[in-house]
Amino acid sequence: MIQARHTATIWQTATALRDRLDERLRVTEMAQGSGLSERQFHRLFQTVLRESPGEHVSRLRQERAAAWLAYTDLPVIDAALAGGYDSREAFTRAFRERFGCTPGAFRDRMRLRRKQVPVTPPPGVVGAAYEITLPPMRVAAWPHLGPSQNALSVWLKLGRWGRRHGFLTPHTLPVTVLYDDAGITFPLHERVDAALVLHPACQAIPSETVPPFLTTLPGGRHLILPFEGPLAALGPAWDFFAMRCFATSGHALRDSRMLMLHDPADVPTRACDFFPLVMGHPLHCRLCIPIDRVPAHGLPPFHAAYGSNRNASPNARHAPA
Repeated sequence: MIQARHTATIWQTATALRDRLDERLRVTEMAQGSGLSERQFHRLFQTVLRESPGEHVSRLRQERAAAWLAYTDLPVIDAALAGGYDSREAFTRAFRERFGCTPGAFRDRMRLRRKQVPVTPPPGVVGAAYEITLPPMRVAAWPHLGPSQNALSVWLKLGRWGRRHGFLTPHTLPVTVLYDDAGITFPLHERVDAALVLHPACQAIPSETVPPFLTTLPGGRHLILPFEGPLAALGPAWDFFAMRCFATSGHALRDSRMLMLHDPADVPTRACDFFPLVMGHPLHCRLCIPIDRVPAHGLPPFHAAYGSNRNASPNARHAPA
């Protein structure tokens, strides 16, 4: 079937599009190299991503603009430009259509959300934040589209696949790739990838079933927060890390993709492997935010919104500028 043969290519294309939002993207160009005609590509993209290529790119641009509203105090026109709009008026109309409110009302809602995040970490589940430079990582990724809390199922699929083909070993680094902000992206379009880091010499994976697909995580400097606790505490830990610890660090966001680095022993290969997590058994992982001194092009300088409050978090000393 065409869909079975080309699903991995669609996911690779969708992943690459996130780094090309400032370009003038055409379906014809997107279809190049996929082995599909423009019409086939459009149909398969719609099936896999639940939206057309044009709708997908437009949504990602609007969500990038929403991040400017959520995490900075800069004027709305800056958010409009980040979303690819030439005027505040056009941006406001499109924004209201997608989010159901004006940019100003959305900003107020996100500020309220930030204020509700405690200034201290969840008790007993996180360690001190530190910096590390990760190398580029070639991964086999199994994507999940939908509410992130339902992403455990793709780990079971990837775990079974990895064990069957010898890619899941005690020395494998499993990685969760988080593409979207749950406060901005609607649950239907939230994307989470379960991934296994491959040996650098590995350039191909068994293709009798797809996904997974091959992609490369760029590496670079990351702010790391160790986490050890029940699955229910993971969300609050991320909120504290992103909105308190990182926001007061003086760093800027280098990439919108967040990572979680896991222990290979925690990758499920049987359905019963989920039972300990469901029963509250601690999950061990490291939460990772890609950082730099200045934000990557198109990304908001997240810490700017906290400029007058840089010392609010007692953990800010663990994230040196």
